[in-house]
Amino acid sequence: MTLNILNADIHHLFDGFTKLVNGHVEHKEWEQHLSIPSHIGKGSVRRTRIRPGMEIMVTDITFEQDMKLHIQEACPLFELSYCLQGSIYCAWNGKESYTEPQTGNVLFMEDELVYEEKKAGVRNLLLEVRLSPRELFHYAGDITEKHKMETWLHRHKGNIDAYSFTPAIHKCVSDIIHCTYNGTMKRLYIESKAMEFIALFGELDGQGAMGGNHFLRRDDIAKLNMARDLVVHHFEHPLSIRDLARRVGLNEFKLKKGFPELFGMTIFELVRKQRMEKALWYMEVEQLNVGETAVSVGYSNVSNFAANFKKYYGCKPSEYLKRLDQSN
Repeated sequence: MTLNILNADIHHLFDGFTKLVNGHVEHKEWEQHLSIPSHIGKGSVRRTRIRPGMEIMVTDITFEQDMKLHIQEACPLFELSYCLQGSIYCAWNGKESYTEPQTGNVLFMEDELVYEEKKAGVRNLLLEVRLSPRELFHYAGDITEKHKMETWLHRHKGNIDAYSFTPAIHKCVSDIIHCTYNGTMKRLYIESKAMEFIALFGELDGQGAMGGNHFLRRDDIAKLNMARDLVVHHFEHPLSIRDLARRVGLNEFKLKKGFPELFGMTIFELVRKQRMEKALWYMEVEQLNVGETAVSVGYSNVSNFAANFKKYYGCKPSEYLKRLDQSN
């Protein structure tokens, strides 16, 4: 199924998509809940309009057939998104982007035609915080913060860029999606969480600069990025430092020294981070128990997994599952 949507305003994406699929919408003041017709798929889109020029969308849809969108972004749009489940392919102006589960993107579009494709039979669970530049600047506390936000816009203009995600970002996104408040309290809570999301991104944006450390050449940095991709891909069964260095063509010294300089964490810390964040996904989305989750993220000993989980998140995985059950 192919749809063409013109976004002359931040809020037109939801409205245009709703009209084209002929979906049923429930209105609750500043919140709209779109139910997808059965011939299109199953699921829903929840749009929270914070104010003109700012909205938050939570999409949870499994399409019956491939969904292809041609979206003309005809207004300035700054967007932070986080994909919990599913995959999205985008192409625009000769560029491509592929979003996988547990990844976040930042973009700034002013006048671009974006092609977006989501495959049939795949559950897509996605959070999007969408703002006009003017509304983004609304959160700047002073001229310095405004200049920083202007830097974001300049850096990401015309691109869909992946950003590093953290447990704090994952929790913030989960809080928004699973919000149990109603009425005005819900709106206030969701906006505060959106502000937190923007702030957490702000802390990350710009990380990875080498600063005064010039021992890495440009091709070394490219190889370190390859190494990071391999670590992320093989986190259940991590490669040794020697194997990793051999695969990317770096000596072990540069790999061990350059990795934390470039990414702010050691290879071991990244493996642990990937395991812990994937553990949340297995428990929240796949609804695995503690033992199943431990095995799925590479632990042969459940006790070791539970100890690391508590050290990372401040609670036992069994306690986390209880909280999930209580919130559902």
